[in-house]
Amino acid sequence: MIVCLSASHKKASLPMLESLNVPDENETMKTLCAEGSVQECIFLQTCHRVEIYCVMEDSAQEDVVNRILKLWSAKAGVSLDLLKKIVEFYQGREALIHLFNLTAGLESVVLGEDQVLGQVRSAYVKAKKLGTVKLILGKVFMKAVNTSRRVKTETKVNEGSVSISSAAVDCAEKELGNLKSVRALLIGAGEAGAITAENLRKRGTRTILVANRTYERGLELASKVAGKAIKFDRMYEVLPKVDLVIAAVSVSEPVLKANQIRRVLAKDRGARRLVVIDISQPRAVEEKVGLLPGVSLRNIDDLKEIVEDCIKTRQIEAEKAEKIIFEELERFERQLSRFLVEPVISEIFRRNEEIRRKELERAIRKIGESDKRKCVIIDRFSRELVERIMQLPIEELREAALQNDGTLLSAAEKLFRVRREKTV
Repeated sequence: MIVCLSASHKKASLPMLESLNVPDENETMKTLCAEGSVQECIFLQTCHRVEIYCVMEDSAQEDVVNRILKLWSAKAGVSLDLLKKIVEFYQGREALIHLFNLTAGLESVVLGEDQVLGQVRSAYVKAKKLGTVKLILGKVFMKAVNTSRRVKTETKVNEGSVSISSAAVDCAEKELGNLKSVRALLIGAGEAGAITAENLRKRGTRTILVANRTYERGLELASKVAGKAIKFDRMYEVLPKVDLVIAAVSVSEPVLKANQIRRVLAKDRGARRLVVIDISQPRAVEEKVGLLPGVSLRNIDDLKEIVEDCIKTRQIEAEKAEKIIFEELERFERQLSRFLVEPVISEIFRRNEEIRRKELERAIRKIGESDKRKCVIIDRFSRELVERIMQLPIEELREAALQNDGTLLSAAEKLFRVRREKTV
C-alpha cells in the first residue's frame, strides 16, 4: 500500500510549516525503512509543504502511520496532537492522484506553478541515492514527473502572470520589448520586490538597481539577482540613466513626485522613454507622473485585469490537465497492478506445476504405462486440468489488483503459501 502524510498550506501557516520541517530527513528515512514495517520512503520538503510518501503492508498500516507521526513529532519538535490536526492522509489511489496533481502544479499556492516539479524530482533522486526508494515508489515518482511534463507540453496551466509582481514585469516587456537592453530601478526589497527582481533577472534585464530604505536589505536582494544596491535617497539621481522603474514599497505617501521627476529628466534624459510601474499599496508614485512627456505610468489597477484573465485561463487549462492526469493514472494503475500481482501468480503457477509433475510421474509409475503417446495425452490432460482449475482464481486476483484490493492479494499469498519477492 502506498500512503502519503501531507502537511501543506491548506491547513497550516508558513511559519507552522517551517516548524514541521525535519532537519535530518536522510536519517529519518533510513530509520523508517530500517524498522521493516516501511518498505520504501521519500520525504518532500518545500516552503509550502512537508510530505512523507511510504510503501507499507496493508495489515500494519494504522500502527505504522502512528509510528511515523510520533517520529515526525519528535524530530520536528512539535506536539503530536497539533501534527494530527494539520496532516492530511492519503492512501492507495488517493495518494497517487495527490502526487500527480501536486507534481503538475495543481496543488500549489499559485495554480500551475513550475517549481514543484523540480522539487519532486530532487526528492526522488535524494531518496534513490539514499536507498530508501526501490521499485514501487521509483515507478510512481517517475510516472508523476513524466505526466507533469506532458501536462506542461499539452496545456497552458503554467503560462501567464498570476501575481501582481510578475504581471508588472510582463507589462514592462510589452512596453519596452526585450528587457536584455533595459536598465531597471526597483524601489523596495520586500516580498513583492524580491519576486519582481527575480522575474527581471529571469528575463535577462541588463541592469537591476535596487533602492531600499534599509540599505543592507537592498544589498542582499541585489546580490541575489546580480544587481546593484543604491541608497534610497539617490533614486532621483539614477532616473536619467534608467528605462524602467518598478515601485514595490510600503509608504504612507508617494516617494516619486511629478515635479521632481520633471526637473531630473529635463537635465540629460534626451528623447528616451521612461516606463514607471507602481505596484505599491498605498501608491508610491504620484498620479501626475503619468502626464509627464515621455513617461508612461501603470499601477495595480492596470495589472489586476491581466492577473485575473491569467487566473481564469489557468483554471480552464487545469481542467485539461486533470483529464491528462486521469488518463495517465488509469494506464499507470494497470501497469502497477500487474507489477504487484504477477509475481504472486507466477509463483502460484510454479508451485502448481511442481506438484503436477510429481503427481504425474507417480500416476504413470502406478499404472505402468510405457506408451509415449498415451503419456503425452495424460501429461496434456493434467496440465489443462490445473490451468482450468486456476483460471477463475487468477482472473479474480488480477481484477483485485486493478481494484487495489490488497486484502485479497494477501489472502492468496496465505492460501497458496507463496510470497512476493521483497521490493526493498
